[in-house]
Parts: sequence; structure tokens; C-alpha cells
Amino acid sequence: MTRPSPDPAGPTGDRVRGVLLRFRQAHLFDYSPTTVRAWLAIAGAGLLAGLWALGCLAQHTPLDQGLVAAGLLLVAVAALFPLKIPGTITTVLVADAFIFTLLATLGAPAAILAAGVEGWIGALRSSKRLTSRVSAPTALMAAMAVCSAAHDALGYALVAWGLPPAAADLAALCASALVYVAVNTGLILGLMAIKRGQRLTLRDWLDASSSIASMSLGSAFLAGLLVLNAQRVGMSLIVLAVAVVLALLLLLRRSFARQTQDRAAQAAIVSQAQQDAALSQQRFSAAFNHAAIGMAVVDANGAVLQANQALCALVATSQDNQDSHGGLVGCAFSSLLHPGDAPLFQQQALATASHAEQAFSMELRCRPSQSSPDGDAGTDRWVVIHGSRYQAADGAGDCVIYQLHDITSRYLAERQLKHIAFHDDLTDLANRQCFHARLSVAVERSRLDAGQRFAVLFLDLDRFKVVNDSLGHNAGNILLRAVGLRLVQCVRPGDLVARLGGDEFAVLLEAVSDPSDALRLAQRVLSALSQPLAINGTEVMPGASVGVTFSDLGYRTVDEVLRDADLAMYEAKAGGRGQVALFDQSMHDKVAEKLALEGDLRRAIGEGQLSVHFQPLFELQPYRLTGFEALARWVHPQRGPVSPAVFIALAEESGHICALTDWVVDHAMAQLAEWKRSLPGTAHLGMHVNISGRDLGRPDLVSTVQAVLQRHAVSTGTLTLEITETTLMGRLDTALQAMGQLRALGVKFSIDDFGTGYSSLSYLGTLPIDSLKIDRSFVMGMHDKPQNVEIVRAVLTLGKSLGRKVVAEGIETPEQLATLREMGVHMGQGYLLSRPLRAEQVRDLLAVATGSGEVAATLPLPT
Repeated sequence: MTRPSPDPAGPTGDRVRGVLLRFRQAHLFDYSPTTVRAWLAIAGAGLLAGLWALGCLAQHTPLDQGLVAAGLLLVAVAALFPLKIPGTITTVLVADAFIFTLLATLGAPAAILAAGVEGWIGALRSSKRLTSRVSAPTALMAAMAVCSAAHDALGYALVAWGLPPAAADLAALCASALVYVAVNTGLILGLMAIKRGQRLTLRDWLDASSSIASMSLGSAFLAGLLVLNAQRVGMSLIVLAVAVVLALLLLLRRSFARQTQDRAAQAAIVSQAQQDAALSQQRFSAAFNHAAIGMAVVDANGAVLQANQALCALVATSQDNQDSHGGLVGCAFSSLLHPGDAPLFQQQALATASHAEQAFSMELRCRPSQSSPDGDAGTDRWVVIHGSRYQAADGAGDCVIYQLHDITSRYLAERQLKHIAFHDDLTDLANRQCFHARLSVAVERSRLDAGQRFAVLFLDLDRFKVVNDSLGHNAGNILLRAVGLRLVQCVRPGDLVARLGGDEFAVLLEAVSDPSDALRLAQRVLSALSQPLAINGTEVMPGASVGVTFSDLGYRTVDEVLRDADLAMYEAKAGGRGQVALFDQSMHDKVAEKLALEGDLRRAIGEGQLSVHFQPLFELQPYRLTGFEALARWVHPQRGPVSPAVFIALAEESGHICALTDWVVDHAMAQLAEWKRSLPGTAHLGMHVNISGRDLGRPDLVSTVQAVLQRHAVSTGTLTLEITETTLMGRLDTALQAMGQLRALGVKFSIDDFGTGYSSLSYLGTLPIDSLKIDRSFVMGMHDKPQNVEIVRAVLTLGKSLGRKVVAEGIETPEQLATLREMGVHMGQGYLLSRPLRAEQVRDLLAVATGSGEVAATLPLPT
């Protein structure tokens, strides 16, 4: 038997892999494997170019090295001060001219390092990600390396073609600048396209690089002209040009900054003018466009100068003085208002006048009508008063135009709507919005004064769905109204009872002196709800589970209170329903732990942290290996091994089970295909994979399985999907359709844990299943419980009569194996036969072979 060789890298290799994994998780977390390889290729190419340039400069004279250092300093200074043209998004990079000057004078190594300096400074300014700060300078260095090679090759070629050396140098420098832009933008745009899963087209490339190419071409042309003139006049010309360029750079930046400030100031002036025009329009509309509503012109002393007929009708004044508009002229405007609101109006009017404000608006009541001198609340007329100040043209001083709009109908409707908005229409209890508002006040009061304690009871009815499903929704509504009435009868007059929705209720208890008072109230509620209720001749016992939390926990928001009360309620349900549970921090910790584990599971599926173990399946007569069952395993990086019962249930609840199933099916079939290709005598082996109820309802299950079978080119009948009988019978209609389509592809089916569910025998004969797996509880208890032997025998008889194979799982003792073989059970699995194996361990099992090298037809029975 062969043994796996130790890892030659040892602990050092593990540390290196760990560092690389941490680096990827920290900086390349949103990069696909293809994107990571592309990024590494760009970084590697740029680093190689940089190292080559440094190696070349190391062989130069100190004078040359000093010139290169000075050039790099100039490039860094220019890169630190890019020119952004005001009013546009265009930025001019002066550093490119210096880089091409270095290329033409000091050669490729200096230009490569200068390009890296420019890219590094630009990346520091534009991005905080390490990946961008690495890819930008390395891409520029790699592009400049290609550019330098193109410059040299083009220069030699153009001279060879008869072009004068000076013209050849200038043409080569300009052409290589385009190569520089093409390579740099191609690398960066290509990396972005790979990351987004898109294809980089030539048109997109040209659109993105045209402006950069034009600036680089201009920079190269200017640099070439400068170098050609310097060769004739002397290198001092370059020094002078550098000084001039730096001076121009500083002057232009200052000029552009001033232009930007002027533009901002001009925009502010235009915005203010627009606001003033809008305000003037509003005043104009207030004065002239609402003549159909009550209007009055009032002087600085509050006396009415003029009033229209609409105002007279609104305040129901007498019509004795029609010429003076109903007798309103000369009277105090405040006398037209309800005595209870007149002081408030006068206060607002005085405040407006003292602050020189132009307008104000408020809602209040007019004086009672003559038909109701007592001013009964039912006859109050509500109005909106708009007041606008203006300077009278006749020298009367400041005047105010008042507009009164009758909103009595709206006010009454709003009052009714407010009741509807804050009350449940079925039970007439407070609704969620009302409860939130009251609870928010209680939370704030308790936050400011810890002595203002409160408690919240969160109730959920037990078995409410049963009432709805059996007696109908009308019966459910009767039950909800009865529950609401009983809750109101249980609490104190000042407590708030609310229906939050569905069968959820909440009670806010304010001024709670002792937490035990709230617990006693909760028990009283449970006692009241446990009393039977007759609905349509059927006796129903409502029952509820109650969660309780107190303000002593220092809540700061309403959501925190309801969250903890809800958690306590679910804890009460988990304790057997009809219980009261008091919230404590452990409940929140459990939920947080569950959410954290759910997030880890999602990442584990996506990042390949899971593994698959394979438990062998054996034919019992004769005893030989016939296949494997794929079992998902998860070793958490911090928590260690996580039980499949935990993470599979979590995947079911969180909706990740479909992704998990797809991964296990693909991984298992890939492994089986590899064994069949590399090991002789394995053609008969099959693979069993468990699927869930969610998988049966997926519209893409058939296409996904078909794609896996085609991708790995496995033979028909190799894959068997195992479904529990409870899941199968719960989704029978959906399952039959999916199973029929998969059966047409050659997929087999097995009912897992048979005997623990509620399969209908009338369906078993028609279902497209190939085998029944006897639940391990029956197999393991055969020698302790004689009735288990008869159950196994009955399942075997049923399987034989239906033409289905019977598989026994959980075989752990030789006695169990002997009994099953004697009964004639077809197949089995269990720790006695083999524990679940890793893929490399399976090869050791398959290596048990005959002299011909094929997997043995029979194996010795385990003892």
C-alpha cells in the first residue's frame, strides 16, 4: 500500500502559502483567478523592467547616475503638480516631456525609472488600493521598456532607409511615444476588462487612449526638438528649457486656480439670483393668484385696510355694511380668529416683524360662526394663514397681505386618516407605526433619565396558521380581534397594545418600577390567551409565546428594543411554546454567531474552502466495492471542523444550499471521472450525492446536472442523487417533473433515511427511484431491538417486490453485517466497511487489485 509523500516544502512552504493567501484576501479579494494572474503578470513585467534599468545604471559612471537622479527628481516634481484645465476634465501631465527627454538623452534605463516614478506618484494621488499603486507604475515601466526598444529599433531602421539621423531620431521618438501609450493603456484597460468579465475592443481602447496619446505625442515631439537643438547649441539649452517649463507650470497652476475660484464665485452669484427670482415669483403668486380665497390687507397696527368677499364668507360676518366689505375694514385682524388661537397668531406676527421676515404661514381656527356663538369644537373652521409683508407705495409703511384658505374638510379628513394611519383596521389597536412612535419617546426619556424605565412584551400566537388553514381567514380574523381585546383587558390603562402585523402583537409598559411586574403581566397575558374561544362552533385555544426586554439594558433606538424582544420571543418558542422568555445577551450572541458563520460559509463555498470526502459503498453478496457517497466537509480557518449537520442546515436556511449542492456534484463527478481515467477496472463505480428540497424546486437543476455530466464525460448511470423521503413527499409534484427529466439523462435516484418519514406506499411503485437506503437507526439497533430486524426485513421485502435495491447504512459491527448478508440486503456502508475517505485515501483503497491490475471483483469481509 502506497503512502502519500511528505510535502517537500515543509513548514516554510506552508508559511509562504499562508502569506500569499493573506495577501490575496487583503488586497485581491475582488479579483478572480484570471484577474490575479493578469495583475501578477503586469507587476512582474514592470518589476523586471525596473530591475533591469537599475542594473544598467549601476554600471554607469557617477556623473551619469547623478544626471539620472536629477532627471527623476524633475519627473517627480512635475508629476506632483498636474495641470487641470478649468471647466474641463482634461489634465495635462508635463512629466511626459521630461521622460521622453530622458529617453532621448540618457537612454532606456533612465526613462523606465522615470515612468515608474510618474506612475507611482499618480497612483498615490488617485487611489488608496495597494493593487493600483503597484499596477500603475509597473505598467508604465513595462510600457516604457517596450517603448525604448521600439525607439532604438525605429531609429536604426529609419537611418538605414536613408532618413537623416536627426529626423530619424525625432520620428522614432514620436512613434515610440504612441507605442508607450498603446502598451500602457492596453495593460491597464485589459486588466480592468478581465476583472469585470468583459472583452476589451479596439474601439474602446482607442476611445480611452486617444487624448493620452495626443498629449504623449506632443510631449515626445517637444522633447525631440529640444534634444536636437541641444545637440547643436549645447546641453545648457536643456537646463534652460527645464527651468522655463517649471516656471510655466507654476504660473499656469496659479492662473488656473484663480480661474477656478472665479468660476465658483460666478456660479454662486447666478444661483443666488435664481433663488431671489423664485422668491419674487412666490410673492407675486401669493398676492395675485389666490383671489378666490379669503384675503385681507392689514396695516402695521393690525387693523384691516381691505378685505374681499371670500374672507367675509369665511368668518360668517353680517352683511350690514356691504360697501365696507362686510364690516371688516377697520377692525383688528386678530378679532377674526378663534379666541384660543389669537394669542398664538399675535406672537407669530410680532416675531416675524421683529426679525424682518417677509412671510410666514400657520394653521389655526377662525372665530365661531354666528350660528354657534359658543364656538363648539364641532363647528370650528380651520384655515391656513399665509402672511406676506410689503412696503406700501402710498407711504402707509409696512403692510401685510393675509391669505386664508379653508382647510376644515382637509383637517377632519387628516384627523381620520391619522387615526387610520396609526391604528390597525382589523383590531383597532395601535399599529406598528404608532408603536414605534410611542416607543421612540420612551427610549429617549429613559436615555435621558434612567429612572424612567419601560418594558416591551413581544407576542406571537402559537398555531395561528393551523386556525387559518383549517377554519379559514375569517376565523383567523375573529381570533385576532379576540386576542387584541384580551390583551387590552390585561394591561393597565396607560399601557399601549399594538398589532405589529400578522399574528404579532406588542405591549409597551411605561413607568415600570420593578421588572418582575412585567413578567407577572406576561404570565397574566398567557393565562388570558390560554382560555378557549368558540369560533364557528369550533373551540380554539389561542396560546402565545412572549418575549420580554427592559430598558435597563441601555437601549438607544427602537430597532434595538424590538430586535431583542423578538429574539426573546423566538427563544420562548424554542422552549416549547406557550412560554415567557426574558432577553439576555446570550440570545444576541447566538444570532450574531449564526450570522458570522453564515457569512463564513458563503465565502467558504465561493473560495473553495470546503472539501469532499468519499464513503465507499459495497455490494454485500458478493462483497465488493461498487461506488462512493460524496460527503461535504468544512474545516473553518479559525473554528476548526464544522459539523455537516450545522453548516448544511445553515446553508438550507440562508439559501446557500443550491450553490453547495452544485459544488459537491461537480467536484464529486470530476473526481470520479479522474479515477476512471487513471485506474483500470473502475468503470462500474458510481457516485451518490445528497440533494435538498430547495434543489428539487430549482428551475436550473436539470441543466446544471446535465452540464456537469457533459463536462466530465462520465458514463450514463454513474450519478445517483439521494433524497430523503420527507423532502420527496413534501415536494412531490415538483420532484416528479425534475426527476423525470434527470432520469432521461441517465441519473439514478435513491430514497435516503427510508423508514423515518411518511412515504406513501401507493407512490413508491411509480416513483423513478432505483434504491432505498434503510436509516442507520434501524441497522444499528438490530441486536438491541428485535423489532428493528423485522423492520429491515420488511423494507427488504418491499424493495424486492418493487424491483428496487436496498442499501443499509450505519453498519458498524460484524454481527450487523452478517445479519444483513443473511437477509439478502444488496448493498451497505458504514464505519465497519470503511470510514469516509479523502480523495488520496480512495486511491489506496482502489489499489487493492488482482494480478491484472483491475479492482478486485471480491474483497475479504471486514472483521
